[in-house]
Amino acid sequence: METSSDILDLNTRGIERVAIVGVGAVGSTAAYAMVQAGVAKEIILVDLDRRRAEGEWMDLQHCVPFAQPVFLRVAAPDEVENCDFIIVTAGVAQRPGESRLNLVQRNTQVFSSLFPMISQRNPHALFLIVTNPVDIMTRVALHLSGLPARQVFGSGTVLDTARFRALISQRCGIQARHVHAYVIGEHGDSEVLVWSRASIGPFHVAEYTDFTKQPIKPEEKEEIDQSVRNAAYYIIERKGATHFAIGLATVSLAAAASVQQDSVYTVSRQCEGVFGLNGVCLSVPTLVNRSGAHTHFEIELAPNEKAALMKSAEMLDTLYHQLGLGS
Repeated sequence: METSSDILDLNTRGIERVAIVGVGAVGSTAAYAMVQAGVAKEIILVDLDRRRAEGEWMDLQHCVPFAQPVFLRVAAPDEVENCDFIIVTAGVAQRPGESRLNLVQRNTQVFSSLFPMISQRNPHALFLIVTNPVDIMTRVALHLSGLPARQVFGSGTVLDTARFRALISQRCGIQARHVHAYVIGEHGDSEVLVWSRASIGPFHVAEYTDFTKQPIKPEEKEEIDQSVRNAAYYIIERKGATHFAIGLATVSLAAAASVQQDSVYTVSRQCEGVFGLNGVCLSVPTLVNRSGAHTHFEIELAPNEKAALMKSAEMLDTLYHQLGLGS
């Protein structure tokens, strides 16, 4: 049983050793960004295709003279021990015409071979799940690891939130760092863009655009909504994969999880009463620090937004239970 002293002990240690499990496009990009950022002292590359992992390791080694000092190495899954932060991107790609349930079942098989082994060797690590469908796979990882919910969380709608802010920024002609807006629910088709809470500086977006005499029309809102919701489809259609932005997002989350001070991210975390939801993993604004994704917020939503969130949660819960893993 976890005690307050266990959490306090975590808070006194920074992140030194990071493992990246799965070094395909997303995992290798995350490693590259992490080398540049200097978040960790040691980065371990893990992949069932060891030759691929070794190739990435060789290439990244040559980045170190231009970046931050870091020790890089390759390891097998059963050699990963005593890590502080573990990024999981391992999984299979969705086949043409394949249902989401079949994809989840195949990725659950991948996780079943990894998680019991890795979680036992790294009982104090924070696990960031990036494998899609990320909300379901976060819940699968939580079930297989037996770790507290704060230690196992997904990238969720962190990237969708960044896309939402970027599009508002472009539309309103203001730097994205001044835009505060969130996407919640599933990282996927049922996600919810929370326009009712979107703001620029101290102003609601509608107030700001009224002030600048450039109001956002309903059809423009719908265009932004669709651009955020379908961004991955658009990018994959053109270049085959999305990996730059999610790679940076993982490093941003690792940095947030390396300090005691809280950051707010829309990570996917198991709900414990927020919006009346329990068990399901999805994204709402959540506090992240060295102890993990430890607190989520029940923000005020417009009626249509709350209804959409409940629908998203129901879909995710149903899909998870079709796996037959239990709660």
